[in-house]
Amino acid sequence: MIQHTKQPVNIDDNIENATFSFRDIPQIEKLMQQENIASFITILSQPIVTALVREQTEQFRLRLKNGEVSTLKQLENKILQSLRHTASQRLQPVINATGIMIHTNLGRAPIPVDVWRQAEDKVCRYSNLELNLALGTRGNRMGLLPSLLNELCASPASLLVNNNAAALTLMLMALAQGKEVLVSRGEQVQIGGGFRIPTILACSGAKLCDVGTTNITTVDDYLAAVTENTAAVLLVHTSNYYIEGFTSQPDIRELVSRLPEHVQVWVDQGSGNQENWLPGERSVAWYLAQGVDLVCFSTDKMLNSTQGGVIAGRQKPIGLMAKHPLMRAFRPGKTVYALLEAQLIHRLNQQDEGQDRLQQLPHRPLDWHLARAQRLCAGLSEEFTPIKARCLVGGGTTPRKQFPTYAVRLPNWHSAADWLDRLRLAKTPIIAVSQKKSALLFPISLLESEFSEVNAILKQEMNLCLQ
Repeated sequence: MIQHTKQPVNIDDNIENATFSFRDIPQIEKLMQQENIASFITILSQPIVTALVREQTEQFRLRLKNGEVSTLKQLENKILQSLRHTASQRLQPVINATGIMIHTNLGRAPIPVDVWRQAEDKVCRYSNLELNLALGTRGNRMGLLPSLLNELCASPASLLVNNNAAALTLMLMALAQGKEVLVSRGEQVQIGGGFRIPTILACSGAKLCDVGTTNITTVDDYLAAVTENTAAVLLVHTSNYYIEGFTSQPDIRELVSRLPEHVQVWVDQGSGNQENWLPGERSVAWYLAQGVDLVCFSTDKMLNSTQGGVIAGRQKPIGLMAKHPLMRAFRPGKTVYALLEAQLIHRLNQQDEGQDRLQQLPHRPLDWHLARAQRLCAGLSEEFTPIKARCLVGGGTTPRKQFPTYAVRLPNWHSAADWLDRLRLAKTPIIAVSQKKSALLFPISLLESEFSEVNAILKQEMNLCLQ
């Protein structure tokens, strides 16, 4: 018996501008065998590639039916365009050259490689996530984390959930459902993605009570709003904006001391800042030292870890939240526990000193920043120019403070918009910014391992433009 093997369509063998009829349209299977199409299977999966090839083939068939002149090359181009567009939606590394250190759109803080390696073995193998090895009984999945978090925050107790929004929601539902929560008018914020404090309170079953004014809220304002049904005062970090000028906020220690015993004080601190050098920012430990009952914050910003939400504070309310039915819905998986545990040990041992760029910002002289810009420009024409600039911490932290640094201004061979597009479409996308009609790259937000790659891409652009 003679066996016939199916041969892939070789589009280059066809005349590019030749038109053809329905019977000339290749089978889906044959199109899938094209090398440039088949290469997307490992990127997107075979079912997704098949569906996209079939969709484009059907659209191509429809165009033929409508009398449009089409070629096989056009079909191939449409398929590849669809595959590339879909592949761009896949989570992939990008290079942050924006000068914003904690960039929400770019995954917030990158996890240190050595921390990832420490956690890798616990994630890729079975672990004692809910096993007490000493007793051989079911264990608490928080494991060592409470001790580490308590040490970091100088807190009596702590709890971990899957993000800071979940932390605030759990606090409200477990401790204030059906009760009043006092919030200053100047702190009823909305952050990215439409997360609004008034909406969260409404969803939790707590009642929002407005206190003070947009620019001034005093201790007496809070005291005047307290009733027997008041559960807490909620102080909210204003995150991505600030109010300056004729403003006033209450002294927190005074507020805590003058409130009735049944009213707690909670702080949505947001960033997880544990540092004292950020202007206008208070650390989690500072709030707790003022007598605040609970502080919630994110773990993927100033802590340089994976996404999570921590509630730190008094033992009794922490215990009530740990037993609340929602805790099971809000608890993280083993990857979060492993990564956060490794990062906290890393931080408590001060192993990130000299490596954490956030800690370097206020201490490094401008010459250090200039040297990074010059390093990025090595081997490039003089038209790649280091210039003085300002950078941000980001992640809703200290929005009013910009730090001096150096950026690299790209040549006017392309418009700023064209530079941003070309760099974003590089093999590893580079995310640059446009300021005053110039495209800028900020070396301060580059990882050490990325300098050579960015430099090589810039050299390639330079060679193309100077030919």
